[in-house]
Formats: sequence, C-alpha cells, structure tokens
Amino acid sequence: MKDFLKNRKTRKLKKEARLHLKDVRKILKKHGNKIDEHELNMISAEIDDLEEVIQSSDDPSQLEKRCMNFLYKTDKVLKPYKKSTLREYAEAIITAVILALLIRTFIVQAFKIPTGSMQPTLHGAQYYGMGDRILVNKFIYGAKSPTGIMFTDIKLPYFQLPAVRQPQRGDIVVFTTEGIALLDEDEQKKDFIKRLVGLPGDRIEIIGLRRENLFAPSPKTGKVHRIHNPVKIFEPDGAIYIQGECQETGEFLKAGPINKDEGVILLNGETLKDPDVFTRIPYLNEGQFGMRNKSIIVPDNSYYVLGDNSPSSKDSRFWGFVPESNLRGKSFMIYFPFTRFRLVR
Repeated sequence: MKDFLKNRKTRKLKKEARLHLKDVRKILKKHGNKIDEHELNMISAEIDDLEEVIQSSDDPSQLEKRCMNFLYKTDKVLKPYKKSTLREYAEAIITAVILALLIRTFIVQAFKIPTGSMQPTLHGAQYYGMGDRILVNKFIYGAKSPTGIMFTDIKLPYFQLPAVRQPQRGDIVVFTTEGIALLDEDEQKKDFIKRLVGLPGDRIEIIGLRRENLFAPSPKTGKVHRIHNPVKIFEPDGAIYIQGECQETGEFLKAGPINKDEGVILLNGETLKDPDVFTRIPYLNEGQFGMRNKSIIVPDNSYYVLGDNSPSSKDSRFWGFVPESNLRGKSFMIYFPFTRFRLVR
C-alpha cells in the first residue's frame, strides 16, 4: 500500500513538473527576446536539470524539492511576463462565452415553448405551467450569421453556411416572424415553432372541421363543453372521433363520429398522409389562407406551416407563408422537463 501511494505521488509530481516546463517554454517563446542572455542561460540550465530529474528519479521528495527550486529561480526572471490570475480567469470566461455564442449561432440553440399551438407534440407553458424546453438544429438548413450586435445599431457582415439538407414536409421548424406583414406588430421579430406542411410550388387545401364539431357532451355535468388539444381517435369499427381535454371538468371527451374526409389536408389534390403524423392531426378551416374550397399555391422560396393544435394555433392559415430566409432550424429534442425527455418528430 505504501509503494502504491508513493508511486501515485511520483506520477502526480512528474505531471506537475511537465506543466511547469510547458508554461516556462511558452513564456520564453513569446518574451525570450526581452530577457537578458545570462538569465536565459540560467533558465535553460534549470529546464535541463528538471527534465533529467523527471526522467531519472522516482523519489517524490527529490522531485518536489527540484520543482520548488525550479519555480523559485524561474519566477524571479519570468514573473513580469506571467499572466495575472485575474487575466487568466478573464480569458477563460471570454473564451467560454465566445464558444457558447458560436454553438448557439451555428450548431444548436435551446428554446422554450410558451403556448399550446403545437400540442400534443410539444407542451406549452400556457397549459402546463412549465413549457417544454427543446433543442433546435441550427446547421441542418444552413446556419446564418447574426446581422448585427444585440442592443446596438452595429451591423455585421452576413453569411450563410451550406445546408446539410433542404426543409422537408413534416419537419418541426423554428422561424423568425420578421417581415411577415399580416402578423400583428407585437408578434413581429419573434420566434415561432410550427410543423412544415407546404413546400414551394405545392397546392394546399384544408378540408377541415368546423369549430362546432369540437364540442362534446360531458357525462359528469350533462352539458356540452369545448374540447382542447384535440387528437383523432380511430375506432376498431372504422369510426373516427376527435378526443380532447375539457378544461372545466378535467375529463377527456369525444366528439363525433366525424366524416373521415374532414380535418385533412389536400396536397396537390390528394390527402396528405406522408409522414403519417398528418393523419393523426385534425385541422380546422380558418383564416384567409385556410378556407374550405380554397386552395393556395406556396410561392417560391417560401413554406406553409401549421400548428399541431389547430384550434389554438395562429399559423399560415391566418398570415400566409414563411420566407426561406426566416428559418432558424429544426427542432429535434425535448430536454426538459426530464419526464418529457425525447426526440421530436
């Protein structure tokens, strides 16, 4: 046991000695031309002596003594050229901040879901008190550089990295609302999250439900209540219902049966079924760009997006299309709360 502890201490001292040598060589490389030749020769001799002890000795007391002597002699010469503790901490903090900003801008960024527009896929703080925290892939569509420095009018050179792939139907995307004219002023320059439905050139039509179909009778109260966070329920006999939460009673109620052709999206005249998430979401006819019997063509370099919680989502049905340049990234994971930890699809 004594030999084990001795060997462990020896290894630790040799590691520290090598770090001292590295630090001294680094200072000499940067400031050696400012140091007197006699002092340089003395430091060089001390480096050789310490290296020899590291190679030849396994005596911890000798190593410790030699390290202390090395530090004492070199510090007398090199102290003016060493960084202060404050400077070292400042450089470490600045480096960490720059690295974090680069990761946030070009690789991955965390977002909090504030509303229920994407339920049941993503939970919003509006209903659950603590909205899902998600991670968004910033580089998949080609990360964009900031256009300016926050809280200032200083502009920065703009560039965009190459995309890994183009946005695909069914992606849950985060985008900025800047420049979307039909949005209210207080919703400009915010980040929204929706599911991508229409690609450039697609012809989209919603054969949607009516809001009166989203009310269901409650066995508990005997009254009809509005249901929230609706999802489609496919019964074994083929009947389709809309199930949702009644906030007044806490029950889950079913409305229906409904026509199987209602609450669906038509893509170029065919029911949208790929990816299959679109078969599970009931959509409502609402807004200027989501009326029944009205198809819309997605313009070039733009996308049509909808919330999974159609009755509570203000999306492309109301304000139109998302310019490609507004895309921030693709959501791929819920990381908090831990009970909700999962990949997002």
